[in-house]
Amino acid sequence: MEAIADAAESGHGLAWLPCWLIRDRVAAGHLVPLLEDVPALVFRIHALWLQTPHLPLRIRLAIDALASELPDNAAP
Repeated sequence: MEAIADAAESGHGLAWLPCWLIRDRVAAGHLVPLLEDVPALVFRIHALWLQTPHLPLRIRLAIDALASELPDNAAP
């Protein structure tokens, strides 16, 4: 998605991207929001793993890394 945002910022067309990804680019004036009167799509993201008393460290680290990249509040 970063590559699509980069392409849109470089003037290579329109892009439909999550607000949390482009928030800084919009604030800096590098991208311009379109269709602001259209309601935003809200979706949930889940990580699933097997229930086990001993979750492998690599799985815990992967989940933590994914969660750290997503904002607590994805609203614009």
